[in-house]
Amino acid sequence: MRPLHLSVTALSAAALLLSATPATAAPRAEGTTDRVAAAGASADGFETPLVPAPYTFTDYLGGQPMGPWTVGGDSVDLTNDRLWDAAEGHQSLDLNGSTSGSVSRKISTLPLTSYVVSFKLAGNPEWLPALKTGELRVNGSPLKTFSFDITGHGRRSMGYVQQTAVFTTLLNTSVTLTFVSTNPGYGGPVIDDVKIQSCLLVLCPPHH
Repeated sequence: MRPLHLSVTALSAAALLLSATPATAAPRAEGTTDRVAAAGASADGFETPLVPAPYTFTDYLGGQPMGPWTVGGDSVDLTNDRLWDAAEGHQSLDLNGSTSGSVSRKISTLPLTSYVVSFKLAGNPEWLPALKTGELRVNGSPLKTFSFDITGHGRRSMGYVQQTAVFTTLLNTSVTLTFVSTNPGYGGPVIDDVKIQSCLLVLCPPHH
């Protein structure tokens, strides 16, 4: 993948607003916090910024913005379906660029409210180790560890699996969600179709 590297500075990063009404959401101003209303909201994967044709991925370095996300660690690769299938839409995220990276975003929350975070998980099928591992963190604390074995999978048979986790706010009016790879080297966990939705704790779906 490295020979196809395209610097993010050559792109204009379009913001993806996390909104309770995505179809009518207004543009998100720089530096604002994404709002999750009581009715719930969807982050809708990694469809922006676009990876421009004919490239198959864009490498983002730690400290750079990537739409509404901020990249941490070493780097991540925003990939499109010219490289491998996405779980939804046309783009997904490899949490390892040159080595392990992460992405974070801050969202507004309501006090004493539970939130379900769901996402689709696979792994970069081109690089070992076969077992890709990572964590979902809330305000820096682990909420869920996840892993995916790429054995038997490929670019057109990624084998995405649904992942969910639930956290509950106390007096917090915002939290920071972070997806981080715990694999070194090229080729890490691949995530897509990230959604965050509020729920009553007694009605929150079971998570795994």
